[in-house]
Formats: sequence, C-alpha cells, structure tokens
Amino acid sequence: MTVACFGHKDTPSDIKPRLEQEIVHLIEENEDITILVGTHGSFDGMVQKMLKNLAPRYPNMNYHIVLAYLPVKREENNFEGLPTMLPEGIENVPKKLAISYRNDFMVRECDAVICYITHDWGGAARFVEKARRQGKRIINL
Repeated sequence: MTVACFGHKDTPSDIKPRLEQEIVHLIEENEDITILVGTHGSFDGMVQKMLKNLAPRYPNMNYHIVLAYLPVKREENNFEGLPTMLPEGIENVPKKLAISYRNDFMVRECDAVICYITHDWGGAARFVEKARRQGKRIINL
C-alpha cells in the first residue's frame, strides 16, 4: 500500500496525536507500506519528523520525501541523509509548476491519502479532491 500525505501549510500542531494514530494504524494493518510526503508547510514537516521517528520501530514501512526541485546548493538540501525522491520527468517541468507536478505524481502513485483539510481551496484541498475523484481512500484528520 502507498499513502500520500497532504495538508494545509498552516496546520496546527495539536493534530500531531491524531496524525500519529492514523499513520501507526495504517502501518500496523499493512505488511508492506510506503508513505509519500512533500516538503512545504507545517503539515509536511510534522509528517516528515514523525516518519523519521517511527521508521526504526516499523521495518515494514518505507517513506520518501518527494522533492519538487533538485537541490542546487548543498545548503538548500535540508534532507541530507533522509529518503528523498524526485518524480520522473520533473527536471523538465517549469519551476512554477513543479509542486503541482510532484503532487500529481503522489496522487497517481497512492492508494490512500492522509490529510488535514479544513477548507476547499488551495493546493492541498485540490489534490485531495483529485484523489477522491480517483477513488482513493481519504483519511481527513
């Protein structure tokens, strides 16, 4: 199973317990699970930190921080030592479209979405709705 994570950039930290509960539940109910998370906003940061902490306890879980841009300077690579990936073909995408291209990749690759969506506008809401239209399982915190 592959799970994509989407949330508003200003997600409050008080959702952490529920987020961890849902992620752990998915990890424990699936023998083999991969979790994809982006790189923008507080929701993505919470998920990244949580996955890094959970990884040693759950060998059946893989996770990838899905980059929208190639890091061009060493100081721009805040993910050194973490499992990162770039969607195929993103190097040919104009910079202003790279986040959407990355998010489309995550929706295409996933079976389910864990999200924090409180309104129906913005990038996170748009890609969660896209996943819903494709019949993906949606877990909104």
